[in-house]
Amino acid sequence: MGEVPPGTGSADAGPGGSSSTESDEEPLARQGPEIARETFPTREVPAKIVVNNPMFRDVFDCESYSLVNKSLTYGSREAHTLGRRKKDVAQSFGVRSEWDGTPPLKVFQFLRKFAKACDDNDVSEAEAFFMLQDFTKEPLRSEVMSVMPSRHGGNPGEVNSYLELINWMLRYHADEASLAAQVEEFNRATQTPGY
Repeated sequence: MGEVPPGTGSADAGPGGSSSTESDEEPLARQGPEIARETFPTREVPAKIVVNNPMFRDVFDCESYSLVNKSLTYGSREAHTLGRRKKDVAQSFGVRSEWDGTPPLKVFQFLRKFAKACDDNDVSEAEAFFMLQDFTKEPLRSEVMSVMPSRHGGNPGEVNSYLELINWMLRYHADEASLAAQVEEFNRATQTPGY
């Protein structure tokens, strides 16, 4: 029979269910201050954009553009491989698909395409946060960089996560009235006889 790891109990536990390893664990608890444990960032979803038309609720929800890989860990290993990952995402995204912010309602198409390219290449939300700006063109690139935290800590940034950045882009580039007008124009064009 295999060995039982310490602290998990054993076959020779007494009537109270305690094992002989309890006395080994007690001195660890009395050794003074706790050892600091590494804390990982928690995934926070920004406040939803409130829309009047329920038909538009999903396109204005930043979570609908979230990635399959929700990891928030971004360390030296991820930074080291980011260049290669950008090239892989660029292949899926399309080489000439960068967006400059015009027309504003193209934000929905841009974000869906970016999320799909990231999912195709198993890119995490932490990596996508630093990658998104590379798929934009001026003047949008400068705007995105101004709200992101600086790498050297000089600017804490208006946004600190992938979902916050997506939410910022939706708030900045799209509004419900413009989208409703575009949908109405599309519906009128498709219902016009003679085409």
